Amino acid sequence: MKPAASATPDDVEAGLRRQANRLRFDDAAWEVAFREERLRAAATRTRVTLIAGMLAAAGIGAATVFSGVQREVTDFHFMNLRLRFLGIVPAWLLMLVSTYLPGHRRRADWVNGAGTVLACWALALIYWHSAFIFPALAIWDAVWGGLMTLLLITAVVLPWSGRALALTLALALGGTLAFYALTLEAKTGNVQMLAANFTLIGGVILLLAWYREAAERLTFAQREHMRRLNAELARANAELARLNAEKDEFLAIASHDLQSPLVSVHGLAEQLADGRAAEPAQAHAAIRALARRMLELVENFLGAHATESGAWPVRRARVDLRAQAVQAAERHGPAAVAKGQRVEAAAGPALWVLADAALLAQVADNFVSNALKFSPRGARVQLDVLVAEDGSRARLVVIDEGPGIAAAEQEGLFRKFSRTAVKPTGGEASHGLGLAVTRRLAEAMGGTVGCESDIGAGATFWIELPVTRE
Repeated sequence: MKPAASATPDDVEAGLRRQANRLRFDDAAWEVAFREERLRAAATRTRVTLIAGMLAAAGIGAATVFSGVQREVTDFHFMNLRLRFLGIVPAWLLMLVSTYLPGHRRRADWVNGAGTVLACWALALIYWHSAFIFPALAIWDAVWGGLMTLLLITAVVLPWSGRALALTLALALGGTLAFYALTLEAKTGNVQMLAANFTLIGGVILLLAWYREAAERLTFAQREHMRRLNAELARANAELARLNAEKDEFLAIASHDLQSPLVSVHGLAEQLADGRAAEPAQAHAAIRALARRMLELVENFLGAHATESGAWPVRRARVDLRAQAVQAAERHGPAAVAKGQRVEAAAGPALWVLADAALLAQVADNFVSNALKFSPRGARVQLDVLVAEDGSRARLVVIDEGPGIAAAEQEGLFRKFSRTAVKPTGGEASHGLGLAVTRRLAEAMGGTVGCESDIGAGATFWIELPVTRE
C-alpha cells in the first residue's frame, strides 16, 4: 500500500488494519511477499507436525492390532491399521515431501488441502466401520472430536489462505457428513446432531484461522510500511546530501568565476574614475565584455534552477529552424571577429519545427558560444540544418574546429558542473552549467540534444526537434 502524502499515521494504520482484516493486500507485491514469508516461517513447524502426526497415526494403528483383542474383531483392527497406513500417513507424507520440492508456494494450498481432506476421510471411515463392528459403541463424540482435533491442529500449523481453508473444511466435514447420512441415518438417527457439531467445528476453526492470519498480516504490513518509510527517508537524506554538495560546488564555482571579472571591472572603474586610463574607450569596452561574461554566468545559474523547478515557461509553436541558424550566426559574428574567428550558416528554404523560438535561440547561442570559446584563433564555426530520412525530425547542428572531446567525457557533457579536459582558448570562464541548461530546454520543447566528436577533429553539437507541416 502506498499511502497518500496527506494521510496521517492514524489513517495509514486504519488502512493497514482494513487490508489485514479482509486477508488481502492492495499491493500485489506485498501479497506475494507475505505469502512467501508465511510459508518460510511455517516450514519447520509444518514438517515437525507432519512427521509427529505420521508417527502417531502409525503407532495408534499398530497398537490397535497388537492390543490383545478378540479374534472375531481382528479384521476391524487390521482395517484400522490399513486405513492409517494407506490413508492418513500417505496423505501427510505427500504434504511433507511437497515442502521440500521447488514451486511449493504455488501448490501449497491445494497440496495441504488435498492431504487434509484425505486424512479426515480416512479417519471418518475408521469411525464409520467401527459402528458396524461394535453396534453398541457411540461413535459420534469420537467422530466430531477426532476430526475437530485434526482440523484444528492443521489450521493452526499450516500456512493456509482463507479460501483454501474454507474449501478444505467444506470438503472434509461436508463429505464426511454426506457419507454418514447416506449410510448410517436409518441406524443411528444422529445425523442432525453431527451436522450441528460440524458447523460449530468449521466456524470455530475459520474464526481462529482468520484471527491468526489477520494478526500476521497486520504485523507484516506495519513492518513493510516502516521499511518503506525508512527507505524513503534514506533516499530523501541522500538527495539532501547531494543538493548540499551541489550547493557547495555551485558557490565555489560562482565565487571563482565571478571573482576574476569583478576584480578586473573594479580596477578598470578606478582607473576611469582617477583619469589614469590610457585608452578610456578600450576600458569601457573591456568593462562591457566583463559584464557580459558575468551576466552569462548568472543567467546560466538561474536557468539551471528554473528548468529544474519547472518555472521556465515553454510556448511551442512553428519555428523556422534555418532562420534560427542564420540569426544565431549573425548574433555571434562580432564576438567571433574579435577572436579572429568566423561563424557561418547556410541559407535555404524554411524548415518548420515545433519549438519555443526564445528557448531554441538560447540553445543555439549556447552551442555557438561554446564552439567559439574552445576553438582556436582563425577557426570557423559552421551552423547547418539536417533532416531525418523519414522527414519527421530535424537537427540544428553546430560544428567547430576545436581539439575535440574524448569519448569518455562525452557521456557527462550535459550534466551540471561537468567539465572536460579541454580548456577555453581565450581565457573564458567555463562553469559547466550551460550544456545542462541546454539539455533541459530541449527536453522541455520535446527535443533532444547530443554531441559527436573525435580527439583532434572538432566537435558537433546538435538539437533535434519534431518537424511540423501545419
